[in-house]
Amino acid sequence: MLPDLILAAIRKHQPSGNPPILLACSGGVDSQVLLHAAAQVWLAPAIFVAHVHHGLQPEADDWLAFCRATAGGLGLPFLSRRLPPLPDRIAGGVEAWARRLRYQALADMAQAAGARLVLTAHHADDQLETYRLRRLRGAGPLGLGAMRDSAPMPGAPDRLLLRPFLGLARQHILDHASAHGIEWVDDPSNQDLRHARNRVRKELAQQLLQDPEGPQRSLTEIGGFQGLADAARRQAGLDLAASRLVLAEPEGRWCEATGAFEPTAVTDSLSRASLGRLPVERAGEAIRLWLEEAGCRMPSRARLAEMIRQLCGEGSAHARLQHDGIWLLRYRDRIDAVGRLPPVMTPTWFRWSGEPLLDIGGQRYLFHRIVPGSEAWQPGLDAQRLAAAELMIDKARGGDRLRLVPGGRHRTWKNLSQERGIPPWMRMALPVLREGATVIHAGPFGMNLAIAENVEGVAVPASCPPDPAEERIAIEWLAPRQWARWL
Repeated sequence: MLPDLILAAIRKHQPSGNPPILLACSGGVDSQVLLHAAAQVWLAPAIFVAHVHHGLQPEADDWLAFCRATAGGLGLPFLSRRLPPLPDRIAGGVEAWARRLRYQALADMAQAAGARLVLTAHHADDQLETYRLRRLRGAGPLGLGAMRDSAPMPGAPDRLLLRPFLGLARQHILDHASAHGIEWVDDPSNQDLRHARNRVRKELAQQLLQDPEGPQRSLTEIGGFQGLADAARRQAGLDLAASRLVLAEPEGRWCEATGAFEPTAVTDSLSRASLGRLPVERAGEAIRLWLEEAGCRMPSRARLAEMIRQLCGEGSAHARLQHDGIWLLRYRDRIDAVGRLPPVMTPTWFRWSGEPLLDIGGQRYLFHRIVPGSEAWQPGLDAQRLAAAELMIDKARGGDRLRLVPGGRHRTWKNLSQERGIPPWMRMALPVLREGATVIHAGPFGMNLAIAENVEGVAVPASCPPDPAEERIAIEWLAPRQWARWL
């Protein structure tokens, strides 16, 4: 009797210690066979079944119910996540959008399950398709090395992605499903030739009929590229580490030992100068590795060359381009990657009724009451005037003028932004609090002391508190945490 290749592959990749494992289950034949085989070989309490509801097909709800029922029948815990609705415009196409968000959803479920291992049913046919697609896009050694049976998870490098079927042809999976009576669902989009992977799958099937040994030669080529990729990856890892910028967040973690907040390191920004000093090929591989960590597919050679030109060149001081649904941003010597740009500030009118904290139009403000005659006195606005005014949160205008230092000179908002190094895509999202045409507060710079220092048209020195009968208000803007890196 021939050995069961499916169960042998599962046993080969069984982790020691019976740790929690998240098993990605779409309901298709590949993941159904993986689920049944893993539940048969591994200890059941360690397996969490995870389903991502893409919402792209009318049958998606039925697939979710099918996967939940299968997990329940095997006595396994079940998790699911539903992707957001498909945007009107998608950078990189639906496939790239779904892939990126699918990995994000799996990483989220892995965290919820306490699992650092994520199991998927990719097989040798998937490997060949990936290799062919990357060749068509002009990928380098890192890309042509295709998938590994064990690798950091895209977008979540702290999780390990296991692919126990990667050395098995899909026919082995189909034979196992037939022999053991395993049921599955079919996704009709797998036959849609508008998707690049489906077109490649059809071409490979036709070539297999003409050249039965072709797939094995391609797998051998992949093995050779993986050796080159390992060497390139080691160097790219060193270059990437040397190019990271370590930024101190203003909001750190509380340290019991010191009794103070200690800044946390942010290391997802890169130094343009460091990358620019590298040979072009090494800079390119470092960027490829950086994109891989972000969960992106590999760019073509032409696309990568354009990234290097815009992100690492010495031309313009800033650049903004998209790849696989994320924004790649450069301003001066910093390079960042973000899923979305800060939204442009939309004007919002409101009245202040004495609240200490207000959330207006997505912007949070603190209103501090200043105690007259106290040591903590500071310049502020007349509380009665503030309560009576119709206030507006608006985007900044380059010519807006502020006085930030008591008795100091006025500065334009544009000059303040340039001196602080705030990039152009951030500036249009920053709020300015106005009373009519008068600027009261500008984030992140602070209050306009030209207004705060004046009471009924009379200038009041910062060292001299106002009349005790007068209540004054100091305003503070609470910047969103995700904006801290640019402020």
